[in-house]
Amino acid sequence: IWYDHDPTSTIIEEDSVFIESFFAIPDEEIELKLHLQSPWHPWLALDCAGKIDWSLAVVTGRITGSFKTDLFVIWSEDNSEK
Repeated sequence: IWYDHDPTSTIIEEDSVFIESFFAIPDEEIELKLHLQSPWHPWLALDCAGKIDWSLAVVTGRITGSFKTDLFVIWSEDNSEK
């Protein structure tokens, strides 16, 4: 778990390209939700062997569903080789 106080940049080197490209194009809907993004970032690595029906989208959906409108979640499969 990383603490990263600015949601539009990152201290996590592996995520820097994703975060930069995610916020490169201004989006009013995203800007309205930024206050819901936690400075605490769980960085997950999933062992997909034997878990073929699980994907990062499913995990993200469960996290988002648990917090409803209280948390803004962004995710990427860019590091999927890990």
